[in-house]
Amino acid sequence: MKKFLLTLAILLVATSAFADDDYVGFLSRLKTTPDEFFMMMKNSWSTGGWVILGGDHTSSKAKFYDTLTQMQMALNRGEIDEMILPDFVADYLLKVNYNYSRCCISSSGKMGLCFGFMKENTALRDKWNEALNSMLSDYTLINLEYKYVKNIPEDESYDEIYGINRKQRNKEKRIKFERYDDAPTVKVAVTGDLPPVDFIGEDGLPDGYNVAVLAEIGRRLHVNISLLNINAGARTAALVSGRADIVFWYEVNKNLNNQPDVPDDVILSVPYLNWDKFFHVTMTDTE
Repeated sequence: MKKFLLTLAILLVATSAFADDDYVGFLSRLKTTPDEFFMMMKNSWSTGGWVILGGDHTSSKAKFYDTLTQMQMALNRGEIDEMILPDFVADYLLKVNYNYSRCCISSSGKMGLCFGFMKENTALRDKWNEALNSMLSDYTLINLEYKYVKNIPEDESYDEIYGINRKQRNKEKRIKFERYDDAPTVKVAVTGDLPPVDFIGEDGLPDGYNVAVLAEIGRRLHVNISLLNINAGARTAALVSGRADIVFWYEVNKNLNNQPDVPDDVILSVPYLNWDKFFHVTMTDTE
């Protein structure tokens, strides 16, 4: 009987300790584990980054999620306490979901989003870089960023650009791709997991900044663009299988030599979007 009670006490203590664990969520990185990635983040906070508005993560643990929807569901269930997201993603979610609040801000160095290609596909990567560099030099990229990412107000005009809560989109507002006879088609995978940059509208179709960038690249390179939806965890698989020639984003930290989100068989374009802050998003305390 004593042995049984001792075992029961140990189980209760272990269960209690597990229940007290704090977890944070990240979108899946493709070349590291959740704990390794979280340690990289915390090391950058202590050595050169910063954390404000609270945020004691000394004993926190991390979990990866292959889609933003899965991570949001985990937050809603209480499986994680925070989602740690690029500032532009968090800002978007805070505008469209009043159940969320920002509990902390952190920095992990200069970050960038890049297109990903298979290692042997250098010719296509070089063409893509040529188009992106020209879009950077003539301010097209920054103008698109301001239109689709930075200058979205918290009012009904948000609906006009992104179709929030709309079942039927205004077709005149949809970004259109030029189609060219006898031109090659480039298959580009998008995830919808980094809105409003990598964004899927209410109608299930890609929209927003990523589509605007791709439409302009298609015009400059005189190629046809074909889009397909995948989740964040399937980016490399889409390239390896040949389903996609390009994946719309891979994340780079410009202060690191070994990139936790870039597999060895993937090469990158120049960054098409830069940021340096992460927002920690939690459920709003209604008590």
